[in-house]
Amino acid sequence: MIEINQSLILIIIILSVISLIIVFLLLAVLRRISSKKKYEKLDRQREFYREKLRNFLDSGKAFQDRADLIAPPQSIKWQAIEEVLLNLIDEERDRENVKRLVDKMGYIKFYEKRLKSKNRIAKASAIDKLGKMLSHSSTEKLIEVLKKENNTEIISVTIRALSRIGSPVALKGMMEQLPDLANKSLVSRKIIEASLVNFGINAIPVLIEFGGKSGYAPIKSSILEVLSVLPCTQSSCSFSFDNLESGDAEIRAKALKVLGRINTTSIEFDPTLLLPFIEDEVWFVRLQAAKALCNIRYKKAPDVLGVLLIDENWQVRNAASGALATLGNASIDVFLRTLRHNDEYARQSVCEEIEKTDFVEKLIENLKSTDKEIYEKSKQILIIMHSLNFSTPLFEYLKKDGEEGIKKEINLILHKEVEACRDYSYT
Repeated sequence: MIEINQSLILIIIILSVISLIIVFLLLAVLRRISSKKKYEKLDRQREFYREKLRNFLDSGKAFQDRADLIAPPQSIKWQAIEEVLLNLIDEERDRENVKRLVDKMGYIKFYEKRLKSKNRIAKASAIDKLGKMLSHSSTEKLIEVLKKENNTEIISVTIRALSRIGSPVALKGMMEQLPDLANKSLVSRKIIEASLVNFGINAIPVLIEFGGKSGYAPIKSSILEVLSVLPCTQSSCSFSFDNLESGDAEIRAKALKVLGRINTTSIEFDPTLLLPFIEDEVWFVRLQAAKALCNIRYKKAPDVLGVLLIDENWQVRNAASGALATLGNASIDVFLRTLRHNDEYARQSVCEEIEKTDFVEKLIENLKSTDKEIYEKSKQILIIMHSLNFSTPLFEYLKKDGEEGIKKEINLILHKEVEACRDYSYT
């Protein structure tokens, strides 16, 4: 009798589990069917109101015939019209009219109320929408969110929204909160740096003003990072020079990064002021000094960068090699000198950079040069590279439809001049 009851209980449990599974499957199917119908309806509504709003805007009646556009918040009609308006706001020709329409139809007011929501997803969505709607009137409210919020995700969305709005008030508000935000998390700091770039060249005076007042190293570093992405002006150049002697290595590096963007034809600049930083005690400062001297095309850059080809730090060696590779034939003597050096790491680094840049193609093309010195030195570099097993570009050239004269020279390097490798190395 006990065994029968146990079997019956087991059957009931199994049937219950199966029933639950069936119910969940049915609910999932019904949910999918419901969602499909909803999105189909939303698509139809979008198409309808896209044409309607386009006609209203073209006819100038958008602010007179708004009755057809009013809908309960978050209804399908409301969502469809909102999506159309957000797409239209990206079109410059009607942007101002669409912004006014978005405000008059209650979208701004609706999302501003949701800024106080305790639901983080709803709050983040509202912030994002206000940014996409370019709501200048919401700027102060968004800045208040930055002041009070500790959640990194909400802070990130707010920063992006303010940078999208792009007003002077938004910029000032972000800068005033920068110290607190930088302290909250490194992620917030990096997001601010990326977002401040969106304000463009007009942000430079504000950035420099705040940077000049701040004695907090991470703030100056962040400002210099933003300036290094924006066009280099006389004022950003001066600000960077003022920070070159900073005791903070990150600030020195970022200042060099800015100066590496100087247009020397329009801004008076003495590149020799950067030379001491080639010997800086911190490796990433030396790295930025190398890049800066290369970018501004300092005439003695090859010899200066040649010193860094045997730097103790591999990243500095790679940066110096990469910088030299961009200078073309002017770097041949420096590369050859280093490849003859007994520092194996430096030789490998040089070969790697030559091989992965188009400088190796320049060397191969030089095998047909009428300049005997350029021809001979290019050939020597290729021979040494081959001896160090960096021969892939040579084999690749032989496979393609290249010049027969160059292919003949390459074959000599690959097959008949192995002994010559010893002659060219360590001399």
